[in-house]
Amino acid sequence: MMDYQERLVCFIDLLGFQSAIDQSLHDGKVIEALYRVIHTLKEHTLKKGIYGTIPVFLAHPDKPFQLASDVYGENIIDELSELFSLDITQFSDSLVISCPSSDSGSCLLLLKCIYFIKIMVFYNLGMMLRGGIALGKLIHEEGGALFGPAMNEAYYIESKLANYPRVLISENAYDHLIKSNEDHPLLKPIFASNDDYKVFDLISVFECSEIKIKFELEQLKAIEQDILENSEKAYPKIKYLLDRWEQKQKEVDSQVLQWI
Repeated sequence: MMDYQERLVCFIDLLGFQSAIDQSLHDGKVIEALYRVIHTLKEHTLKKGIYGTIPVFLAHPDKPFQLASDVYGENIIDELSELFSLDITQFSDSLVISCPSSDSGSCLLLLKCIYFIKIMVFYNLGMMLRGGIALGKLIHEEGGALFGPAMNEAYYIESKLANYPRVLISENAYDHLIKSNEDHPLLKPIFASNDDYKVFDLISVFECSEIKIKFELEQLKAIEQDILENSEKAYPKIKYLLDRWEQKQKEVDSQVLQWI
């Protein structure tokens, strides 16, 4: 008899996707960028990229650790999917990622997957991402059934509460992550927002020590200019990130002054 599983699930919406589609009618480069991003978001490609970042212990004195991508090559999904279970469903401008809540390693990998997607769509398409993370009962089969109370909650969080280009985490999902993985560097991007939610966004993701890409303010400014020229109603979304960047710089400056 089929029953729900207890799972951590994230519903993601790519902001500005419709605008990019409109631009692609007149710009072949946009078509190519859209294709690259959508291809990368497909289940197999995304898993291969995320699993590839996992360090593998080799018990060798000269090189004790090596990336899973180098160890397993093309067989990486077969080798690691049972150890780190992620299910991914992509449709149009939306993406659902889930994992068994009992597997703390998979829960961390789910977060890393979202961080990766945030950075990828930012640099490749100049797009932002909004999402909701929930914990609860869910059935999720890649290429098959996807339903349950946790899915409904994750979608509600993304569409009704997140508002800005950030990922908002339900209270019980956040408590579960902290309880299972306290002090892990992948939890560092999560912070308490001004409206009293646990969230992470593009600015905070770049603070994670496991993210090896430098944030480029010029890219954010370029997106701001494009929005001003083509879609002013989307401006509050980019303003949110610009304000967050300015706030973060003030915090850094304040910390520097304290040490002087």
